[in-house]
Amino acid sequence: TTENVVYFDNITFGAGTPPPSPLTAAPTPTVPAANVISLFSDAYTNVTVNTWRTDWSNAVFAEVDIQGNKTIKYSALDVVGVETVGANQINATDMMYVHFDMWSADATTFRIKIVDFGADGAYGGGDDKEHEYVITDPAKETWNSKAILLSDLTGLTTRAHISQIIFSALPTGKNTVYLDNIFFSKGGGASVN
Repeated sequence: TTENVVYFDNITFGAGTPPPSPLTAAPTPTVPAANVISLFSDAYTNVTVNTWRTDWSNAVFAEVDIQGNKTIKYSALDVVGVETVGANQINATDMMYVHFDMWSADATTFRIKIVDFGADGAYGGGDDKEHEYVITDPAKETWNSKAILLSDLTGLTTRAHISQIIFSALPTGKNTVYLDNIFFSKGGGASVN
C-alpha cells in the first residue's frame, strides 16, 4: 500500500446538466370562460381543488413559474391523484371535453383517468364510474394540447360528481411532466387532437 503513486488534477463539484424543462409557457386557451370549468389555468377562474397530490400518490409535486405563468410539475412520476371531493365535486354533466396541456422530455406514455364518485359522493360506494385515456408516445419537449371528448370515455357514464383525476406515466417513476390549463369545457374553441 505504500508503493503507489497517484496524481490528481481538476477535482471539482458540479451540478451537472439540468434536465430539460419548458422554456415557454403553455398556449393560452381560447375557449370562452362561460363554457369552462377550470381546475388549473391562469386564463380562467379556477374551482377549488382539495389536493394536487393525494397521500397515496407516487410523485413529487411542485408549482413552478414559466414566463410568469403558473404551471404544475410532477417529477419521479408514477401515479398522482388530484381530488375535488366533498363540496368541491365537479358537475361536468353539460361539458363535452376535458382539456390539458402537457410537456415532457421523457414520458413514453401518459394517462389520465377521471373518476366520478356517484351520488353517494364516496369512493367505492358502489356507484363509482371511471375511464382512463392513454396517450402513447406524446411529442417530446413541446406542449401537447389535448381536448378529449368526454363521450369517448365510455366507462365514465356519469359526470355529476367528479372527484378524482389521476395522472400516470411511463417509464414508471422516471419521468417529469409539466401540466397546465386543466379544465372541462363545452363547445366553442376546444381543439381536439
